[in-house]
Amino acid sequence: MAKIKESIEYLSAEEYTGLFREACEKGWENIKDQYGDLDVRETIQEVHLAQKERTCDYSIKVEMEKDPHMKEYWLELDDTACGKLPIEPCWFVDAQKAVPGEKNDWIYERVFRKKLTEEEIQSIRPMLDICIGLLKGKNESLFQLGIMEGRGEKSVRLFTSELSKNDFLEYLRELKWEGNIEELEKWLTKLEPYAERKQFILDFDVFSRGISEKIGINFGTRNKKESTVTEFLDFLVKNKLCLESKAEDVKRWIQRYPSHTPFIENDISHFKLPFADGRVTDAKAYLRQGTIPYVEPLVYETPCLMNLELTTKCPLRCPQCYCTLEGGKDLPLELAEHWIREAEKAKVQTINLSGGETMCYPHIHEVVRSVAEKGMEPNIAVSGYRFTKSELEQFIQDGIGEICVSLNAPSREKNSLTRDGFDLAVRALEVLKEGRFPRTCINWVMHNSNADTFSEMLKLAEDYRVSAIAVMVFKPDAANQRKSLPTVEQMKTVSSVIKRYKGPVKIEIESCFSQMRALVGKTFFFNKNVGVTRGCGAGRDAVSITVDGEITPCRHIEIEENTKDLMEYWKTSSTVQKLRTVEERMEEPCSACSLRRNCLPCMAVNLKMNKALYMGENTCELWRD
Repeated sequence: MAKIKESIEYLSAEEYTGLFREACEKGWENIKDQYGDLDVRETIQEVHLAQKERTCDYSIKVEMEKDPHMKEYWLELDDTACGKLPIEPCWFVDAQKAVPGEKNDWIYERVFRKKLTEEEIQSIRPMLDICIGLLKGKNESLFQLGIMEGRGEKSVRLFTSELSKNDFLEYLRELKWEGNIEELEKWLTKLEPYAERKQFILDFDVFSRGISEKIGINFGTRNKKESTVTEFLDFLVKNKLCLESKAEDVKRWIQRYPSHTPFIENDISHFKLPFADGRVTDAKAYLRQGTIPYVEPLVYETPCLMNLELTTKCPLRCPQCYCTLEGGKDLPLELAEHWIREAEKAKVQTINLSGGETMCYPHIHEVVRSVAEKGMEPNIAVSGYRFTKSELEQFIQDGIGEICVSLNAPSREKNSLTRDGFDLAVRALEVLKEGRFPRTCINWVMHNSNADTFSEMLKLAEDYRVSAIAVMVFKPDAANQRKSLPTVEQMKTVSSVIKRYKGPVKIEIESCFSQMRALVGKTFFFNKNVGVTRGCGAGRDAVSITVDGEITPCRHIEIEENTKDLMEYWKTSSTVQKLRTVEERMEEPCSACSLRRNCLPCMAVNLKMNKALYMGENTCELWRD
């Protein structure tokens, strides 16, 4: 849940000049004043795509806990109504409990009586009863009823549940609709390839004498994928039903990185095409902000995360290490500062500082300060080498975000199978605990040799007052090998521990470990692991800078391109484009896996082991399950 004021703050923090005019922001401030502390799961911004005017109607979903007939209702705040206080809302109620062929007295007694006079109810009821009753033979019902009293006059708007094209047309014929059925059928045929399940929700206004000639064709996009939304927007532009500037802003809307305090994510609820006078007159997009995504974006508009490889120097020799450590070198400070400035311009949120051993980098504190001063979060990974109380105090002054300690097991013996420096890591945890540092993380890389220690690692994390433990996947080592991968049973066991754990330590599964995210996201009804963050973020939400100052999609995908412009790289890189379309090159075993729609495994694995970028990780055994 989020409060309306939090949702509006997230909405207004990013400019969508093609969609919203400045007056919209004044309206949003009035909405905050009137409804700011209301807890909601979703809001919707209704925007016109074909018109130059940039108006925005704002809708709020209010959930009903005790009413047996209504699960929810919506308050729609018209653009013009939001200009002054108090705002007079339109009212849309959940009408799915209405039964065609029955009296449905509850609609009139529990809903309409709150907003309409007895005379108005008696005037509208005969025609509304007919509208509901004619749905009976189609095994369909109502979706919503709207009471629009903020538009100068009161009227009732009816929304059916989803109808096939044929039922849509037949229903209008039975209602003796006065519109052009032939032209409407042509449009429904054009829209079928884009509509989810090839079905549409019909809306129209109900009067005592009949229904409006103007109707609305509502539908969600097929497969709920960003690519389908893009295809449909291109269709609208081609048919002069959407301005190109507005299409671009809608695409940007989907790609925006979610807020996490609280979680709010942009997507699209549905589209609506008003139909009147024998033609489609406009197109509307219903831009949603909610806690569960409707549309799965393929990539974010700008990278959210940048990794800076500060050094390849390291005194440790970990068996799992992917670095070539001979003749270690450092990232020149001027190049580090350049990429920090580029990240600031691109509105990157987090910069991870990695190595080698980050504490070997001579300019570590200058870099942390620079990142923090520019409003981004600097996070650092350490082994414990040179990590002292005085270093921690300096990092806190610098503005450090999260400090991640590398530790793979709760015992020296187990840890040494995959990592060096057990005593250093434990001492670092002691320093962080004694210093009451609030954001300590343990980086735990899962192998077949330490998988059985995860519950013990959680206990260790609790003892050291660690805030989070990151569950990480084993990348190919310096020899491009993966010889200690966990088994399917070990992964399932750890996923069960993660699901059951109720303690104070936050368990974060890195995006590279998409297989584990998919296992943990699996529920009886659906899999929650969707969208950009379901897996490999290389070129989708993240970039990396090598120790030589070159930009790559990921620390483990070492394909450099000759540019020092972050956004140019993000928009034009051929490597990034390949990474964003790997699902189109899906091979076995991924293509045969039941989790393939909810998993996007680490792309560095195939690149390092098979010299190619594609989706089909042959070291993964989950497909056999």
